[in-house]
Amino acid sequence: MSGQSILLNARENRGRRFSSHERDQLRVTGLVPPARARTLAQEVERLLIRLRALPNVLSRYEHLMHVLASDEALFFAAAQNNLRTLLPMIYTPAVGDACLNYSDLAIPNRGMWIGVDQKGRVKDILANWPERNVDVIVVSDCERILGLGDLGANGMGIPVGKLLLYSACGGINPARCLPVVLDVGCNTPSIRSNEAYIGLDQDRVSGQDYDDFVHEFIASAMEKYGKSTLIQFEDFGNSNALRLLNKYREKVCCFNDDIQGTASVGLAGILTALRIPGVASDLKDHKFVFLGAGSAGIGIASLITLALVREGVPEDEARKKCWFVDSRGLVYKGRANVSDAKAPFAHEASPEVQAVANAGLLEVVKGLKPTGLIGVSTIRGSFSEDIIREMGSVNERPIIFALSNPTSKAECTAEEAYKFTEGRAIYASGSPFGSVQLPGHHTHLVPGQGNNSYIFPGLGLGIVLAGARHVPESMLLTAADTVSRLVDEEQLQVSCVYPDLSSLMDISAHIAHAVCQEAKALSLNEKNVDHLDIKTIREIMYEPGRGQI
Repeated sequence: MSGQSILLNARENRGRRFSSHERDQLRVTGLVPPARARTLAQEVERLLIRLRALPNVLSRYEHLMHVLASDEALFFAAAQNNLRTLLPMIYTPAVGDACLNYSDLAIPNRGMWIGVDQKGRVKDILANWPERNVDVIVVSDCERILGLGDLGANGMGIPVGKLLLYSACGGINPARCLPVVLDVGCNTPSIRSNEAYIGLDQDRVSGQDYDDFVHEFIASAMEKYGKSTLIQFEDFGNSNALRLLNKYREKVCCFNDDIQGTASVGLAGILTALRIPGVASDLKDHKFVFLGAGSAGIGIASLITLALVREGVPEDEARKKCWFVDSRGLVYKGRANVSDAKAPFAHEASPEVQAVANAGLLEVVKGLKPTGLIGVSTIRGSFSEDIIREMGSVNERPIIFALSNPTSKAECTAEEAYKFTEGRAIYASGSPFGSVQLPGHHTHLVPGQGNNSYIFPGLGLGIVLAGARHVPESMLLTAADTVSRLVDEEQLQVSCVYPDLSSLMDISAHIAHAVCQEAKALSLNEKNVDHLDIKTIREIMYEPGRGQI
């Protein structure tokens, strides 16, 4: 490889960090400035200074994507050692703005766009990807990007962002990650009317043509990279997400982060809340109302059910701990227009509850008196002051999780949840909110961020290390247990139900170890995991800044 080629290769380039000896050996002397070589720590600090000087989150996202395309080690060293600072720039909330504006961003291409117009040629298209070995594929058809809806090919920011977190939070080598958008069209006129739009200018394909195209991709990926390659479904619409997961979960190594990752991180927060004084410590003593009955909410409720079954509660009784409110009101047995996905959570309701089923969330909360309120609706402000106060009136420490992303879609803010319960709420959100100090209170309350990055990087790492053939729900339950156990007393004292985000590499190592053990217990592992203790896993994780920062 020539000196110029090295500088143009993001995985080889070290910019001004090449030593004098390396410059001569690699023939880059004269191709980089002659000043004394900088250290990685110095370059990370300079990057942070540049990022702070930029005017907004979108410009920071753009700058980071250029760093990623030119100096991969610098990007990941900065991310892994400053995760709390860079996570909002790499993923939510920045990635939402990035996807809305993706066609107009001046950033290098990353990932593969495979169009439905290339149906029948997917295997040949995949052959164009330069890496021979891939451990993780994140694939999206971009129909439901965060809470923003159908963004078509602009949604590439999501698969790219998720895989950046696999490396920044889970230590998976970025060279073995493949982001994919299956471009099946777009039904959002404002996206397609942009003359710079990068995707197919057509309505979304559906039905058998859609299914055949998705199947061709999955079959081609398995043939090229092997059956142990993990496929993560990301931001598929409600009509396809659960259906595709159920179709492929026993056939290939796959999972859906919106359903299962969200479920695992949601359950982790709930399990942690049980350890906070004033909250009933037994999961059996809780009742949850979900606002929003899409795949994310159903995923959380299903995992809560599994956790209760583990404790000896019959499955039918366990499901009755979870109630849903959708666009037509409360979901209950006998109501018209209950989909197959919601049907398991359509319970017998008393005449009094049925009478208020269509009267709004406040009346449902008054009727059911839940201990927890979980928002997965993407409706900003839907947890109103009256609703929050009602939750506080029937619970000493109400659990209020506003999990919708991005921040602009959260059902309520942390300050609202704390203010309207006099600081008693146990609050978590999908996107970050700052700590809150209420008037007259001496301590800050710290909202937990129920970010899926607590779960999927470590889950994926464990699956890869074990060579797992499938991803059973018990692995998601194991991941939730692990995250909850890692929340320390200091976090609990400020009502925070998640560990410190800056420790995500260590959290992922713990999850990976637990997942490996679960794979072995279920005889799903193709690789030997007996030698993989947490210390060993931590040592083999990709970490370009190890020992330098």
